[in-house]
Amino acid sequence: MIKFTLTASLPLAILLLCGPSQTEAQGATPITIKDGGSILLHADGLDAGKNWKVIGSSELRHLIANGVLSGLQITEAGADRCAGNATCGIDPSKPWKIQVTYNAGVVTVSSVSANKGLHLKFSAKIPITQWQKTATADEREFGHGDGRHIGSIKVNGSATSLCAGKGGCEVIVTYTTPQ
Repeated sequence: MIKFTLTASLPLAILLLCGPSQTEAQGATPITIKDGGSILLHADGLDAGKNWKVIGSSELRHLIANGVLSGLQITEAGADRCAGNATCGIDPSKPWKIQVTYNAGVVTVSSVSANKGLHLKFSAKIPITQWQKTATADEREFGHGDGRHIGSIKVNGSATSLCAGKGGCEVIVTYTTPQ
C-alpha cells in the first residue's frame, strides 16, 4: 500500500507519490473512484509511488506499461451494474476506457497503448492539484464535502451510463502487472 505524503516539489504528491511503502508491489492494483459527499480516489497495492509519473497537470501514468485490466466492478448503492460480468463488458485484450463524470469534470481511467498500461486523466475541472488528503493514507478526495455525486460512469464510449447519478456509485478497476 502506498503512503501518500505531501511534498512541495511535485504536484503528483497531491495525489499519489512519495513515501515509505508498507508492502512491495502486488500483482494487482485496484483503483477505486466513488461517491462520498465528494469524489473519492483510493489506490491500493501500489509500490511506494515509484511506478507512477505525473504528466502535466492532468495525467497520472503507471510506468509498468505491460500490465493489463484484469477486473472491473461498477456498483450503485451496492447493486452490481455489471450484471455479474467480471470486466463489465470490456474485452481486456483490446484498448479500454472508463469515464467517470463528477459535476462538470471527468476522470478517465484507461489503457495507455492497445490494451496495455494504465493511466488516469483529469479534466481541467478536476485538476490533480485540487485533490486533498483524507484520513486514509492512500486516498484523495475532490469536492471536499460539496454534496455532489458521480453523474455517470461510461465504459468504452457507450451512450449508456452505468450510474444514475443519485449517489452511491463506485467503480473499481483492477490492473494486474506481470510478476
